[in-house]
Amino acid sequence: MTKLVRFNFFLCSIPLLFQFGIVSAQTKHCDKLLHQGDTIVCQDLKRGRLFKEHFYLEGERIFTRRWRYQSNGTFAYYQKKKAGFFALTDGPEVHFYPNGNVQYYLTYVRGRRVGPCFAYYPSGALKHICDVNDKGQFNGVLAEFHENGQVYSEALWENGRLREILKHQDDKGQALPVGTFKAGNGTLIWHENGRPAFLFTYRNGKRIRTRPYTDPN
Repeated sequence: MTKLVRFNFFLCSIPLLFQFGIVSAQTKHCDKLLHQGDTIVCQDLKRGRLFKEHFYLEGERIFTRRWRYQSNGTFAYYQKKKAGFFALTDGPEVHFYPNGNVQYYLTYVRGRRVGPCFAYYPSGALKHICDVNDKGQFNGVLAEFHENGQVYSEALWENGRLREILKHQDDKGQALPVGTFKAGNGTLIWHENGRPAFLFTYRNGKRIRTRPYTDPN
């Protein structure tokens, strides 16, 4: 009876041994191995920082997260599904300030940027919200904010072309001069720190010229 129980236990264990045996073989060179529920994460470190993270589910690598670091202290990660040289970026791409707060968040599907995107100030306050269609173009309302939360600009985009300026105001909610821009054409005054900084010229929703703003008076 004891031999039969042991034999049955061995048979039941074969799938698990096979599953985790594959993962073990693939992750034997991991600097750090983590378990996140049913997902196994193999972390590779370089100079003490994350370099790559391989995510496995049921013995199969589902995606790899790659980390990048800049000399100015910012860092980011992006994801590629499966494995191999030709694997496409798929999933979130997140950039961080040196203090660890998110700088901006994007999403990719099979190598193309799609869906909502967000940008933030170093303090963590929301800076802008946008949406990208399946062709990688701005679409819908793109909203930008002053750091105090007041809306700076709301602009209507259509398939990568700027069509209308819905709002353009200072950090107290007072309207700012826009220029001659209307229905995708004309000049648009761009402000920085509450002052006119650039004059953009648009034709049929496409920017065709950028120059520093000069007061006509």
